[in-house]
Amino acid sequence: MVCKAQVVPFYKVSPFEDDDYFTKTVFPFNPAFMKSNKVKSILLKSDEETGTRYLYNFNPNGFIESMTTLRYNKEKTDTAFYTRYYYNTNGLIGKKARIDYRNGIVTINSYQYDNKNKINTIRIFSLNSQMPNRSQHNDWQGEPVPGVDKMILKGSLPNDNLWKKMMAENAFSSWQYRYYTEDKFEAEERTEYFNFQKNSENSDFCHQKKTYYYLNGHPAGLFLHNGCEPKKTPSEIYQFKEGLLSQLTEVPSSSDSKTEKYTYTTDKNLILLEDLWGGQKVSELEMIYDEKGFLTSIERKSKDMNMIQYFQDRNLKISYNFY
Repeated sequence: MVCKAQVVPFYKVSPFEDDDYFTKTVFPFNPAFMKSNKVKSILLKSDEETGTRYLYNFNPNGFIESMTTLRYNKEKTDTAFYTRYYYNTNGLIGKKARIDYRNGIVTINSYQYDNKNKINTIRIFSLNSQMPNRSQHNDWQGEPVPGVDKMILKGSLPNDNLWKKMMAENAFSSWQYRYYTEDKFEAEERTEYFNFQKNSENSDFCHQKKTYYYLNGHPAGLFLHNGCEPKKTPSEIYQFKEGLLSQLTEVPSSSDSKTEKYTYTTDKNLILLEDLWGGQKVSELEMIYDEKGFLTSIERKSKDMNMIQYFQDRNLKISYNFY
């Protein structure tokens, strides 16, 4: 599907989760590709009368600046979510703000790093923008900050006094990261705390824990803990070939395990993701590129009606704007 050699791949395929992505598997855009090709924005849309469109904006360095999820019904279009990324002086994400237009709640993720630029803590703050005409009764949700949504759309954030106040009041949750070596693996342990529960009689505010294992610099597996206990069981196993993710298997001990297999071009561009349940292929995601390595379409095709609904089958076309 790619006629000429493409030195820089379009995606950097990752097995990690991302709530803001358009599919169940995460394909982060490659900043090197975006920067070298001066990509300013990408729009993913289908030709259906009703559906969802995804708009990504990039800064001149190729890093994603914002993402907008738009739902449309014929001529009517509504914004469902908007996510804005703020970078620190080292080029790492400092804060991420996500506006949920269903209820007016704005979620702010604040990142802290160690001296090796590894994530140390992510603190999560919920703000209530008090949007007018919201259908949900959400007055109790989040710290009231009227108009914070408009502030984020302009690229700014509330000043640090707000975060200091909310931290002093334990009005946040957090992920704490810990790194260590176990046998031949490098481990990354993530623990989620409901810090806001410190204000109640519940002294146990640890919510969940999960551990990623790395081998030779690549993710090897995800283990989930029993709550926050040390005991853990495998949840996902990752396989890499020539530096590229080739297979992801959920719950390896199960006979009906769900597996994703990945196929790439010689230029390391992902062209096919196959979903197998219990060893049987149930769906696939095909990507097509032009001769310059630009993604032109993404098509999800499933085997039967249940799978079509589960995977949300569709054909997305991609258009670009440039600096």
